[in-house]
Amino acid sequence: MRQSLLRSLRVASGPSRLASHAYRAPAVRLYATLSPHTPPPTSPYEVFDEPSKDRQRDRAILRLREQNSSTTSEGEEQDPLRVVDYLREEISERLAERVEDLRVPPASILELSAHAGQLTQILQEVLADEIPATETSQSERRKWWIVESSTLNRDDDSSFVSPPSRIQASASNLLAHPEIKPLIGNVETVVNAGGLHWVGDIVGALTQVRHLLKEDGVFVGAVLGGDTLFELSPGPTDAPSLLTRAGFTLTTVDVEDIVINYPSIWELMADLRDMGETNAILGRRAAVSRDVLLAAESIYKDGSVPATFSIIFMIGWKPGPNQPKPLERGSAQTNLKDIL
Repeated sequence: MRQSLLRSLRVASGPSRLASHAYRAPAVRLYATLSPHTPPPTSPYEVFDEPSKDRQRDRAILRLREQNSSTTSEGEEQDPLRVVDYLREEISERLAERVEDLRVPPASILELSAHAGQLTQILQEVLADEIPATETSQSERRKWWIVESSTLNRDDDSSFVSPPSRIQASASNLLAHPEIKPLIGNVETVVNAGGLHWVGDIVGALTQVRHLLKEDGVFVGAVLGGDTLFELSPGPTDAPSLLTRAGFTLTTVDVEDIVINYPSIWELMADLRDMGETNAILGRRAAVSRDVLLAAESIYKDGSVPATFSIIFMIGWKPGPNQPKPLERGSAQTNLKDIL
């Protein structure tokens, strides 16, 4: 009886199982498609939360001012406002050397994403405030502007040899600011010693910088990139084409590394916070878990955390009639084979 029952079940289930294999529904595709009729995006893809970055820098300034007031009451000589300026000042020193090497010292300099204006302060010590007279022009004072999106000015005018004109504007939307519009096409040199690495559309920002410059004007900048903090998060280097895509000519890009040793990962994180350089990526986690921090700390067991900051220095010139231009292709008179 049992065998006949099992046999009947096999016969009954066989055709239905075959039918299920024959008419199985197609698998669901796991990739997205874009309709050819969808219009292209009109704005650049956003990566960074720039308003959040401004708030981080404002909070860092307020925190340092509070520490400064407490140390002043205790009679200490150390200035907490400048205790975390070591990285930005080192970058500014190296960038000032490149500005000093320009064949003609610029008569007007605008510092973009200036933070506290450390680069302007160093440049004012390197370059004389008065431009000497020439056969075609009289002596005049050099013009200075610092542009920063933060609402707080950490250093007052007493920190500068010549007080600069201050403009609160974002590097990503520079030309829309009413105080910037009169400067379009009237600035000889734009400099930047960090800050552009938090701009999502850096090519768009550099394009706006080019519009600020006079013909034959120059942009000299430095951004953190490449192998910066590769000990904690590896990253590739991709910067040589930025200036070319923004319309600059005679471009030069070089990379220098600055290695700083910290007692532990906690001092590194505290200094990055006081610099205003903590994470500002859109969609970031609100907080890092304790387990992640302890795991990161356990990597460094020798009591020293080496932090590498990879600085990408960029120089680009706005096209002008006085720039040397390459000869037309095929116009050379000497064969390279004869030289080699």
